[in-house]
Amino acid sequence: MPVERRDDGNLVFGYLDTASADPSGASDTVLVRARAGDEGYAADMRPSRFGALSGCDISGDQEIRVMPRPSPAAPRPGHLLGLLVAGRGELEQDGRRAALLPGDFVLYTGARPFRLELGDSHRYFVLALDAGTAGQLARAEGAVTANAELPRSPSGRVLSAVVGELAERAQGFGPLARRDMGEHVSAILRTLLRETGGAGPALGSGSAGVMDRILTYVDEHLAEDLSPGTIAAAHHISVRHLHALFRESGVTVSDHVRRRRLERIRTDLVDPGLAHLPAYVLAARRGLGEASHFSRVFRAEFGLSPRAVREQARVRTEP
Repeated sequence: MPVERRDDGNLVFGYLDTASADPSGASDTVLVRARAGDEGYAADMRPSRFGALSGCDISGDQEIRVMPRPSPAAPRPGHLLGLLVAGRGELEQDGRRAALLPGDFVLYTGARPFRLELGDSHRYFVLALDAGTAGQLARAEGAVTANAELPRSPSGRVLSAVVGELAERAQGFGPLARRDMGEHVSAILRTLLRETGGAGPALGSGSAGVMDRILTYVDEHLAEDLSPGTIAAAHHISVRHLHALFRESGVTVSDHVRRRRLERIRTDLVDPGLAHLPAYVLAARRGLGEASHFSRVFRAEFGLSPRAVREQARVRTEP
């Protein structure tokens, strides 16, 4: 773990951005101050990778305060998810404070000031989010950074449990399993963000049953026409009712169809059995036939080109 001692604290970097050899080029540089006197900083840090997500399991015995110290020469810091595994903590950002108990997570960004306090004998698991999920977080309506209520929501409870298990078992996963786990975490977080962005109350049992059938229909017909009129007709409801069902779930019909197609295409891109097929063929098989449009929306969703996703998967699975 690279640490550079300074008069005002300790610069720590390379725990997420493991390719950087100095703080001036690292996107994860933070200033860590030990609360007891003029101490240096020491902690056990175990970096890991989960597909597009970078993670680090941090254990320490010092009471510390952590603040961002991004370098102008480094890439812009991204959004982070931090889970307190043990100890106590507090995160402050954007005028909000979130007290952390074991099992609580918090969302924040290194691109704006924040203050993370961790008590002695702490264990903290942090994930740097993929570009697509971070972009959705940046666009999310409502207060999501330093929001103590997110872990209490239904999707938040699921996310907390999954990330907690990921922290405990990170070193036991193989490359493909780590990638899959990262995709699961991103998907649950995107669901949480959609709910936070203004979804209405939970669907009633009758509407929920219709919605379940619609979602299954979409997944089974991605290569076909999935216009609102087609979907509504297949379920004997009006287009207006269809839009209302999706609006109550916090997403539009077209956004859901587009996202499901892109997620399936991303899965196909990293499938070794489909490596012989060009990306545009895989896209066409999932209903996105125009190559230039596909590449543009894929990059907007995931922050990487289809070629880059396929190359990353190839490199990680090589012996």
